[in-house]
Amino acid sequence: MGKSQATILVIDDQPGIRRLLTEVLQDEGYSVMTAANGYEGIQVATDTKPNVILMDMKMPGMDGIETLKELKH
Repeated sequence: MGKSQATILVIDDQPGIRRLLTEVLQDEGYSVMTAANGYEGIQVATDTKPNVILMDMKMPGMDGIETLKELKH
């Protein structure tokens, strides 16, 4: 699978981090989706089945570990 076909989901509560990662990854040819928290990330991942998920581990509400556990179900 070429990287132009790969989809990456970025889950981070900081808008600046989401923007930066989106910009860098899109410049490299990846398709990028974002989510502002674990709950939103689970929904986006369930709906779109990304190839890779980059996730902040310290987020309010549902942290990265809890989100990962839910995604594994």
